[in-house]
Amino acid sequence: MPRAPFAWSGDLTEEEIRQILREGDPEERARLIGRIVSEAPFEEIWRYVTPAEIAANWPVVRRYIWPPDLREIWEWGLRVWGYEVASDAPSGEGA
Repeated sequence: MPRAPFAWSGDLTEEEIRQILREGDPEERARLIGRIVSEAPFEEIWRYVTPAEIAANWPVVRRYIWPPDLREIWEWGLRVWGYEVASDAPSGEGA
């Protein structure tokens, strides 16, 4: 089975990605979601996850989004879409 087009930094196939998203432990799932939103073209992200899934896993997902500017963009986007997500803000709010 071919590897996912965005997974240039690894050898995951589409089926392996879907299996991890369905059955992986929370940390593994969050790591993969972070990788998807960091590496996949925007249109392709939605083949794997929904905004609700990203937001629900945000406290862990955010650690795996690189570069940090992209994390801030995702936080902003999730808020625009109506999701409450904690940010890196040092104010201590939402943590």
